[in-house]
Amino acid sequence: MSGSVLYFSYTGNSKKIAKTLAKEVKAKLIEVKPVLELPYVFWLSLSFFPLLGFPVKDVEVKDYRVAVCFPKWTFNCPPITELLKRGVFRGKKVFLFISYAGWREKEYADFYEKLFESFGAKVQLVELVKRDELKSSQIVRFKNLWML
Repeated sequence: MSGSVLYFSYTGNSKKIAKTLAKEVKAKLIEVKPVLELPYVFWLSLSFFPLLGFPVKDVEVKDYRVAVCFPKWTFNCPPITELLKRGVFRGKKVFLFISYAGWREKEYADFYEKLFESFGAKVQLVELVKRDELKSSQIVRFKNLWML
């Protein structure tokens, strides 16, 4: 199978999910790296502003199928929002995996699904993952849709 699994992870939870998904479908693993390393409190502050991006190093995604793994922060994940604004996912089949530990994760997932679609992505799947506890049923759903 071909495709890419792209992730942004501060604590390592999204990275663990991304590695599992990439292995399952034999996809290329791509890390999203901010141009600056910042303390968690800074990221948390930025996450209060919906649609605020934060500069990241260039990411090239040539594949049509892309799984995107990222954390649920307050209202926004600035590095992922930045890639959306750059048009990285336009016209691509996208599978979203959002790691969370707090509250209002469903609203966050709905927001990002609509945001990805508004930037031209074709969202195929949205999965919420408690911390890094990816369930076998989520993997099966992902693999089945990935192959379509």
